[in-house]
Amino acid sequence: MWKRKLLLAAGVIGALGIIGGASAWLLWPQPENWTEEAKLCIGDKYAGFWEASGQYSFRMEFENNCYRKIACGLDVMVSNARGTVKDHGTVTIPARGEMPGAAVYSLPTTSSSGMAQTARNCRFV
Repeated sequence: MWKRKLLLAAGVIGALGIIGGASAWLLWPQPENWTEEAKLCIGDKYAGFWEASGQYSFRMEFENNCYRKIACGLDVMVSNARGTVKDHGTVTIPARGEMPGAAVYSLPTTSSSGMAQTARNCRFV
């Protein structure tokens, strides 16, 4: 009798392990195809603090120097005397020669000055 319970318990644990492992494998995020080649195509037109109608933001404008559309993932952290703002966003930059010729990313802030740290990874779309 105890052998039967032990076998049943082992079977249930094994089945749960297989289901859990398979679902983790299926749902695990696949690595993105970020490339240095795509990253090198992007030029910064402007990066700095911006004021429009009394609203402050940290703004970045990008231009694409290649003839393929590029998407970039951005990580931005802006620190000033009133605190720190962090964001992760994406921007799609049209191919060279297409209109509009640039892409803009903007992060609202509480001040028109401070220190910003940015990082980006890009890929061809």
